[in-house]
Amino acid sequence: MNQSLITAIAEGDFSAILNITSQLTDSERYSTITAIKALDPYSEKDFPRKNVAAKDIYHHNHLVSQAFYYALITMVREESDIAKVMMDRKNYIGEPYQENPYGLFRSRYIQSVIDYYEQFPPDAYIKNVLKKCYTKEINGLSFGFQWYFYKKGWIPFDEERFVRNLLEVDLMGNRSVTADAQFLFQYPEAIEKILLQLYRIETKVLDLSKWESDNPSSKMSTSGVAKVTTYWDEVFELLVHYGYQIPRSFVGQLLESLLNQWKKPHLDWHCRLLKWLAPTQEELLAHQQTLFAVLGTGVGSVVKTVMEYIVSIANAPQFDFESFMQQFPLAFTVEKQPKALLQGVEILAKEFKKHPPTDVSYREQLAVLFTQPDVKLQEAVAELLTTYFNQEGLPEVIAPYRDYLKGKAQNLLATLSPSESSAPSDLSDSSASSENSQTAYAARSACAARTLTPIPCPLTPENLLFLLGDCIREKSAATIDVFFDALVRLQDQIPADYAEQIKPYLKQLLAREWFMGTMPLLYLFLDSWSNQSPTPLVYDTDKEWKEIQKLYKEDKYTQADKLDKPRVMHIAANQAQQTFPYLFNKIARTLQKLKEKDTLPFLSTPTHEPFYIEAEVLVDKLLQYEAQGKAPDLDDLIVACNRLLFWEVSAAAKEKAQQLKGDYAPAIQYYLGLTDKIQLNEALLPLWTQITRLKHPDEEFKVFENTQAKNILSVVKPFYIRYGWEKRTYANGEVGEEFTYHCNHYYKYKNKKSRPTLYNYYNANEGKCTSAQEAEYKLSLNPHYPDAILCAHIALWATMNEADQVRDMTLPLEAVLRYDLRVRHSGWLYIGACLLFEKRPSRDLAYEYICQAIARGEDLTHLKTYLANVLAWDYLPIPRFIEFLDRPNPPAVKAFGKEVVQLYLEEVKKQDKLPRNHKKLAAFND
Repeated sequence: MNQSLITAIAEGDFSAILNITSQLTDSERYSTITAIKALDPYSEKDFPRKNVAAKDIYHHNHLVSQAFYYALITMVREESDIAKVMMDRKNYIGEPYQENPYGLFRSRYIQSVIDYYEQFPPDAYIKNVLKKCYTKEINGLSFGFQWYFYKKGWIPFDEERFVRNLLEVDLMGNRSVTADAQFLFQYPEAIEKILLQLYRIETKVLDLSKWESDNPSSKMSTSGVAKVTTYWDEVFELLVHYGYQIPRSFVGQLLESLLNQWKKPHLDWHCRLLKWLAPTQEELLAHQQTLFAVLGTGVGSVVKTVMEYIVSIANAPQFDFESFMQQFPLAFTVEKQPKALLQGVEILAKEFKKHPPTDVSYREQLAVLFTQPDVKLQEAVAELLTTYFNQEGLPEVIAPYRDYLKGKAQNLLATLSPSESSAPSDLSDSSASSENSQTAYAARSACAARTLTPIPCPLTPENLLFLLGDCIREKSAATIDVFFDALVRLQDQIPADYAEQIKPYLKQLLAREWFMGTMPLLYLFLDSWSNQSPTPLVYDTDKEWKEIQKLYKEDKYTQADKLDKPRVMHIAANQAQQTFPYLFNKIARTLQKLKEKDTLPFLSTPTHEPFYIEAEVLVDKLLQYEAQGKAPDLDDLIVACNRLLFWEVSAAAKEKAQQLKGDYAPAIQYYLGLTDKIQLNEALLPLWTQITRLKHPDEEFKVFENTQAKNILSVVKPFYIRYGWEKRTYANGEVGEEFTYHCNHYYKYKNKKSRPTLYNYYNANEGKCTSAQEAEYKLSLNPHYPDAILCAHIALWATMNEADQVRDMTLPLEAVLRYDLRVRHSGWLYIGACLLFEKRPSRDLAYEYICQAIARGEDLTHLKTYLANVLAWDYLPIPRFIEFLDRPNPPAVKAFGKEVVQLYLEEVKKQDKLPRNHKKLAAFND
């Protein structure tokens, strides 16, 4: 064993390593390779540490491992040596793998490798090395190695790949600001050819990452991570510090990049780079047409930056005012940038004072600025219009925007009255309009059952296969439930080769990754059916994983990968049995019906789009069951009642319902309005608790107080949940506060097991929580009382929500609006939370729902109280509600907003501390 080499590796001394290995004879090299490979670079026994503090052990071990790789690489002289330095290892679960020392090529130790290759050129074998670590699929080179190998002619130049490799900093923490800056300064061609191309090649610079930095003012977070843009800010500063002069052409290129359809934070970074570069007036004037074009991008922060540049050159003789005047209106709808827009209006006013405008039609574009809620901006626009555009027809131009006007702008334009032919007799009175809206809605509701579109049922096996494709594409009750029902009815016509016919659909399902939901269950059914199983197959995913491990050990990677996709689907199917017990049970019943040749239809199959059931159809099916002496499945019956169009029942349906004999007959007759008597039956308790709440959503049912369901929310009283700040003791012993919604699925299932045995109490959403992407199907199981389902999706954070929470606050509400569903009680918490959510699409959806509810004359007391509370308790930000108040609301919506403000002012008196932006919200009560 070469002890001096061991010491050099242990100390991370790359120069000493090369000095030692370069002098070894061939026999010494081979024996040393064998000896070194047997050692563990992370073992203090193999590589003793000297004076390494505990906090530095991680970084020291990383250095030793890289030095270990370097020692092996420097003992390679020819192609046959490559195999000798490969190491056979086992991972933590005993799986074999091969460790490649050329992983060093992903590191920052470029110069040490260059020194070695200058002494022992690898031209004869380097391409063979790169075959394993640099392919189309694999990038095993850090940028320094990539650039060096390119300049040596060992790899081709690929601009986009090089730019991405340089700019994208992964989370491994193996990048160094200083090392990259020094390398780039050493190779200025790489700066101009790669780094400065960031303006036209989009990269992942918005990701969070970690790295080494010598900058004491580095903007790393307390957790040691920051956006990659911060990394490059520091690199640019170091390059300039070293003496590199950034080409001034980069200023124009960055300005052009602001026209890219990239993410806002990415463009914001380019704006920061521009401010750091401090464009001169000459540079800005040379690119003023680009500045004007950027006004039309619609990105508020970018428009703000560009407007600052435009203001700085507006007084220059070369300033193209005509082009600015034509392009400026493109920015009029940009949100939350009143100062920038006001600056633009001031440029117009200053020029109009010198040269009054001649194009009267320009006032139509200026009037759009009244949609901006800022009082000062509105006032400036009003003065501009009354001073320079007060010709005939101005009142008609302003008329569509009168509801937006505030303060002095409203006073300035109050004297302008539209002609009788062009405006309503009383613009401020919309009560008649509101009344008409309510009347129209009542009319729509009354004839809902007649206007709903019937769902066609497949009449042939061929149509059934087409419907199967629709199930995969739409994932709706109108496809999935209809498919199972049609399959049962048409089972005698199914061809003998059906197993072959459904194989393409199984492949289609396997081609995508599905999480727990409807599609894994559909796969489970098709898999069970094609295997002629009378019950749903039971997937032993642990056994499957062991088989895959065995194949990996035998180097049969292709076979292992083929088995892994079905295993992932099987895991999802197993989980979905708890998520959608209704659908899993339907699968089991379908297989049973196919086995027993039972063609009786399912009760819960929708008859009308999107998921409703006509009362007479349900009664007819129940009579079919009774005629054959069979009892219907309870869950099937409950979901059928949940989907029933019960508010308008035909005389024929009522007459047929009188003929029902089963133990469910009293419940159905009560539901259809034939009796008001509740005749409890313990076996049918879930059915009774459902239909009573659906039929009379606001009532208290004391009849259930002595039943086993008495403590389930929504059974005795309407579904109301508690919410608010609660003290929490964390694992480290610290005590803090968390805002909690009780019975929200994040809260409910955090420390408790789900309660699938109670899943058919749909009004309380007692089943396991589902993904928001499955919200439409979930809502179809209980469309008349969706409150509990919606509450399960309320995000628990005011900011920094992840993608799952964004979907939670968007997709269910989209379905509610699409299908005109109603919330009754705590469902209003979901609507209110969406109205104050951090993402604008959710706020817009909630606004639309609230406006519709107000037009329908619904009671919004619970919503008002919730909004007042979460604002007064400083949980959800006040500016988001101010955004709602600033919209051009009709009188009824304005009154709603003012009532919330009044409730807020009452609640905030009880608080020890005023929330942020309190004064701004209180001003709306004046």
